[in-house]
Amino acid sequence: MKIKKTGYLLIFICAAILSIYSFSLLAEKTYILFDIGEMETKMLYFEHILLFVIFYLILRLVKNNYIRLIGIGFFSLIYMILHQAATAFIVDCIFLLVIIWLGEIILVTSRKSCVEDSIIVRCLNSFSAGSLTYIIFICVLSALHLASKKGVRYFTLGLAIVVVTTYILMRFFKIIVPVIKNNTEKKSDFENKNFFCIGSAISLSAILLQIGRINITLDYDSLRYGLRSLSVLIGNTGIYDNLGTVNDVYVYPKGLEILTLVLNTKKSFGFVLSFSYICAIMVLFTVFEIVKVCSEKRMDKSWLAVVLVSVTPAIMNMGLSAKTDMITLLMQLISILNMCLYVKKRHSYYITFALIALLASIIYKPTSLLFSLGIGIANIIYLVTYLIKNKNKNKNLFEFAYLLIIPIAAIVLVYARTYILTGHIITSVYSSLWYKLGIETKYPYTIGDYRSAGMNMSSGESVDIFYRLFQLFISPTNETHIYIASPTVLITVLFIILAVFTFRYCIKNKGNKDIFTYIMIILGVDTAVSLISLFILNQVDGNYFILLFALVIITVCFLVEETGVKSLFYSLTPCIAFSLLITGVTNWAGIRGLTENPKNMRELGVYNHHDRYIDKEVLGNTDSNFVDVYMDLMKLGNPRTLLLSEDNLLKILSADIRTYTDITGSGGNSAVVKTLDNFKDYLHYADIKYICVEDEYLEGRERAADVVRYLLEDGSTEVYKDYGDVILYKVMIN
Repeated sequence: MKIKKTGYLLIFICAAILSIYSFSLLAEKTYILFDIGEMETKMLYFEHILLFVIFYLILRLVKNNYIRLIGIGFFSLIYMILHQAATAFIVDCIFLLVIIWLGEIILVTSRKSCVEDSIIVRCLNSFSAGSLTYIIFICVLSALHLASKKGVRYFTLGLAIVVVTTYILMRFFKIIVPVIKNNTEKKSDFENKNFFCIGSAISLSAILLQIGRINITLDYDSLRYGLRSLSVLIGNTGIYDNLGTVNDVYVYPKGLEILTLVLNTKKSFGFVLSFSYICAIMVLFTVFEIVKVCSEKRMDKSWLAVVLVSVTPAIMNMGLSAKTDMITLLMQLISILNMCLYVKKRHSYYITFALIALLASIIYKPTSLLFSLGIGIANIIYLVTYLIKNKNKNKNLFEFAYLLIIPIAAIVLVYARTYILTGHIITSVYSSLWYKLGIETKYPYTIGDYRSAGMNMSSGESVDIFYRLFQLFISPTNETHIYIASPTVLITVLFIILAVFTFRYCIKNKGNKDIFTYIMIILGVDTAVSLISLFILNQVDGNYFILLFALVIITVCFLVEETGVKSLFYSLTPCIAFSLLITGVTNWAGIRGLTENPKNMRELGVYNHHDRYIDKEVLGNTDSNFVDVYMDLMKLGNPRTLLLSEDNLLKILSADIRTYTDITGSGGNSAVVKTLDNFKDYLHYADIKYICVEDEYLEGRERAADVVRYLLEDGSTEVYKDYGDVILYKVMIN
């Protein structure tokens, strides 16, 4: 016992030293001290310390669990109302419930012979099936040219009514039977312990921190494609329409954007962003369930895993973005959860659902193919090893394989959009493979010998792997994309603990060997894939490795001894505190503080990005020219406009915008503007009606300035309106 106490004390000292060292480097080489010193950040920390105290007192003083939940729910709702996030969150929860119930209806036949014994697992599997089915519906409507923006909304409303009615009737007639709680499970009393109250209060305040600022953290990538689905994903008849985009990011598989299309409104981005946030919460439930399954239903271990994930910026900061990383991680973890259940129960039903979730992940994020392939390889390694050892114990392994028609159909229909628009099944760096096979892309991704920048492999330049590892796991002082999605030294310390716990497990040769074997295989393969990514990627983002971070937390919490949960939690408190500090000043948009409190009763509802940005620009007298441009474009019927500016206002206001930066930048094709004839061809192809040019943008961009001048000189454009620093040209090309 004394040795164990000494060990945890050493962990505490190591955690404290690494946290202080990392912070000192960040303080020296970044703007973290300035960010912390800003009033917005101070108010953020103050509010969440207050939340922590409130939640701690509720958990510590109230013994009745139902009253606890009511108290926590009440203060959480008040917090969300004050930061204008409650309406979007509640609407998205209703949408999520409809998707889960749709999955319940789809799976009713298969569940006659096998039903999950956990409500969390059942809901997650239903979500996987339901979300894929909904995506299939939208794709089919698009193929039939019926999926206009209004058409999608009307269809979704009708589907929701049908699903809710059908589900209620099926429950009434006991066609769908809910999970029956097993009352024989031993009830743990750790929920009344002080460390549980402290950890839970930390976790709850950390989770709420994200939704508190969700409306103001509009990052570049989200505004570039995720939040602009109404103009860059769906046309008059559906998702297969040609919308005149050039850049590679607009033709990736768009599973998440299709799923959230009905939530995407011109007035507010809050509904789409809240869906990502709900996916983050579902990730926490999935992590909880994985550790519970692996640890023989040890709730304290599962609790610790949730606490550690909830304070890890690299994972939870993705809940603020319309980027696809969070739902991809969710699907990958659902796959792992089902495999863990198969390892424990040996029912082929779980193998099928592991594969459904894994296949689903690749329609949400194309680069997930590498990491999802790693999970698939790990699953195959385990299954082959097990089947060789137990030849006669695995009959009907593919009993539920017919369910795979759902993800396969979704993959075909979602990837069909990429193929129709580009001529490739999948784009990004994978397109280099098609070029080597002699398969060209369609216009405008290939013009003569010029190909889209997104269609080529990385440069192949050598990288300093040790520098990258230092930036990723110690202190990201020179890597912005790691800093804003940092694992912090928490994961570094957990890696050290993981090595010790693994060695101890192997020496003591404990039970639960099958789960240990599977977890080690999946962790080992994902670590190898992550290292490969560090070598081959030109730009390393912290969010690329969130699956690895989650697996490290899961494995450590699985391996910790039953009597060591409390000690491990306390020993990690320096890292937890440091992670919370970093979370408070980092997000993908680099915005400080929380969403401002509503100024009047009207603002208690939806956070209106559209009206706020117009009011902000006009009242602040900054970029008011673009407000005037927007007003004029709306009077013209929102014609498709090419923007030559770095200003995001027209995109935030959901105008039908294409950008010059997309054409010539990363993922674009600069050949579009190489000659004036090429550019004219593009304007005709993309059905561009107006060109909006900011003088400042042309400074230092000689080619952009030339094409604007040449178009005007040869009569291809004419000045529609001069706003001073901004000019709106009307395109005269037929």
